[in-house]
Amino acid sequence: MSNFWADQIAEKAEQLDGRHVVSDAKTPSGRIHVGSLRGVVIHDLIFKAVKDSGQKVEYVYRFDDFVPMDGFPPELPDSFRKHMGEPLCNVPSPEKGYDSLAQYYAFDFREVFEKLDCKPRIVCASESYRAGEMNQLIRTALEKAEKIREINVCISGAKKQEGWLPINVVCEKCGKIGTTKVSGFDGETVLYECVDVKYAKGCGHSARISPFDGNAKLTWKADWAATWVLHNVTIEGAGKDHYAAGGSRDVANHLADEVFGYKHPYNFRYEFFIMGGKKMSTSKGIGVSARQMSESMPPELLRFLMARYKPQTAIDFNPDGDTIPKLYDDWDRFARIYFSHETARDPDIPRIFALSQVGSAPKDFFRPPFSFVAFLRQLPNVKVVDAIADYKGSKLSKEEKDELAKRIEYAKIWLEKFAPEEAKVQLVEKPDYSVLSEGQKKALRDFAEVFGNEKDDNRQMEAVKGICSKNSLTVGEFFEAAYTVFIGRKKGPKLLPFLKALDRKKVVARLSNA
Repeated sequence: MSNFWADQIAEKAEQLDGRHVVSDAKTPSGRIHVGSLRGVVIHDLIFKAVKDSGQKVEYVYRFDDFVPMDGFPPELPDSFRKHMGEPLCNVPSPEKGYDSLAQYYAFDFREVFEKLDCKPRIVCASESYRAGEMNQLIRTALEKAEKIREINVCISGAKKQEGWLPINVVCEKCGKIGTTKVSGFDGETVLYECVDVKYAKGCGHSARISPFDGNAKLTWKADWAATWVLHNVTIEGAGKDHYAAGGSRDVANHLADEVFGYKHPYNFRYEFFIMGGKKMSTSKGIGVSARQMSESMPPELLRFLMARYKPQTAIDFNPDGDTIPKLYDDWDRFARIYFSHETARDPDIPRIFALSQVGSAPKDFFRPPFSFVAFLRQLPNVKVVDAIADYKGSKLSKEEKDELAKRIEYAKIWLEKFAPEEAKVQLVEKPDYSVLSEGQKKALRDFAEVFGNEKDDNRQMEAVKGICSKNSLTVGEFFEAAYTVFIGRKKGPKLLPFLKALDRKKVVARLSNA
């Protein structure tokens, strides 16, 4: 049995009626941030692990769109404030082509995670309620409202007054769902009053209404438990904020077991995906959106970022600086280990690499260092394909050319958006030899002859060591001198491949002039 955490869950979780249903959910209350991809990918990894184990399994992703608009996304115009308190599924879309604000945000997020090869069956809460699929669960919750109230009090300490019902109805007069206070279930209808809440004003309307067929929605902890029943969910985790003692997951588990008579799903918590030490928020617009991040790196790399860490490990990912090049380096190392070109102590690496693939099985080919590709892209008159082929030592295959083309494009994005200033370089027109020591100048002149006649990197490097010894220099001091005369800095990319990418005659001339 594999020790990889997703395979462990596939082994431990109990089936229902001979199959598993892996499920996750998101409220589409704003432009969904990249951190929300973690839950989608974690559950997709479990789905694939269960499938690989030979068990029957389905992955269901729920968009909880039948909740009130209780936060105001900063990208919306102020004209949308009048919709505060309305169900997200009823708020109009800010752009044409979508049925609602919820659909606008949900479809944007769905397009991103499907590119990461996460392709669950999508369900929307509003559709389940309006189709009557939740009717019997609503009835059960209303008939056992006192039991639900007791569980809330005992587990979470939440105070609910007598006569409280775990439901909100859509006000017939103003259309708001976040402002209704409900009581008095008589078996067919409930009494409600539309009152003011912190984020929205009620209209004061009071009436009796049927809570079925989309007229009402269960309060969210009861709804969470009820949707497990509706979709026969057997595995579902949640972010750590739901797992505090007496927290929402604990309450939902008890509601499933004791109110709906359904064994709650196998559960596990996962840590936050944060950026620069800050937790992201969809409704408040805090953090980089999933779409923005998906446009800045290839889907397999973004999936790899989520897959390589155990769920209980927090991911603090800031794309600024050299974070993305380092992620590429790790990806390439995992590939070499997967194809047995290197060994590793961590036995999970091959499994992580396999589950990070998008669309097809992994292939074994040469992958050029991303940081070197980014550097070459900035050099004038340099054919990157030829320089990388020279770096590899042979012609590039079709797969290698395709991979290089992708890395060239993503390098452009990285250089424009995230790269530190030291990664942005250009050749100096007139090198300042005066800042070099006499030993450094002599070493560069000696190396000019070597570089002009020797093309093998290993033999060039051996020559550098000999030249440094002869001139009482360290290899580091030699490198500093070379970088200084070519890019005006003491540090740069791997020196010998960099020099080989330039015009050989011009390199020899610049070294000889030291």
